[in-house]
Amino acid sequence: MVSGSASTIDCSSVPTPTSRFENTETQSTDLKYPLWAFVTITKRVEERGNKCWACNFCNETFTGSYTRVKAYLLQTSSYGIKSCSKVTLDYRAEMQKRVEEAENRNKPKCVLLPNSSSSFTHPPSAPIFEQRKRKSAGGSALEQSFGIQSRNYLNTLIARMFYSAGLPFHFARNPYYVEAFSYAANNLISGYVPPGYNSLRCNLLVQEKVHIERLLKPLKGLWKEKGLSIVTDGWTDAQRRPLINFMAASEEGPIFLSAIDGSKEYKDKHYIASLITNVIKEFGP
Repeated sequence: MVSGSASTIDCSSVPTPTSRFENTETQSTDLKYPLWAFVTITKRVEERGNKCWACNFCNETFTGSYTRVKAYLLQTSSYGIKSCSKVTLDYRAEMQKRVEEAENRNKPKCVLLPNSSSSFTHPPSAPIFEQRKRKSAGGSALEQSFGIQSRNYLNTLIARMFYSAGLPFHFARNPYYVEAFSYAANNLISGYVPPGYNSLRCNLLVQEKVHIERLLKPLKGLWKEKGLSIVTDGWTDAQRRPLINFMAASEEGPIFLSAIDGSKEYKDKHYIASLITNVIKEFGP
């Protein structure tokens, strides 16, 4: 509870899970997923690691992953779940602090390499590097040599990014990968930090989706005039899930519509026909 003069609160007074399964799971995942301690897991759902859980503040039950627990307790929108009205501002602030500490603790760290004078392991000295920023290309031989040193160091960092994350080498042929680094280097954006995990999966993803929809709007506007065909195909992803996708084929080219996971379905003619019918209803006969 919160005392009159205390600046922090003791979350240990929140009702904690009592089941043997939850006690074991909370202890093993608390450092990485601290908000599991504020819900009671009733059972595990055999689908993508989801669990049935009850909020320790309001006792309402839900099914979902840790992301939904986090959204429910911290009142985060856009995750398909409402917010808990029983969580006070003090508790929410303390839980947010624990989440931030867990995220900082689990951030990937750069691999420490042995000390060396080689430019492949250490960045060029700051004064000369700043001087390289201020002056245009084509300086003295000394400046040009440090320009090469900076390029070598940047190449090393990019290579380590590929190796440490297991990125496929053909990603280096992606035109946006080349354009991103070229734009940053040629415009010398001071203090720029690339977008993080949450930005890539949330606001930037929504922004890109809106952009793509805007580009496709003129093509979709021709469907009523020239017609289109709904086509479907089945394939298996890396997790060996049988996926069924639907595309709109027209004179202007194909457009992806949706994909369905058919893992637990008997994929006979009646099931496939019902899926196609639903897609047709969505866009109109």
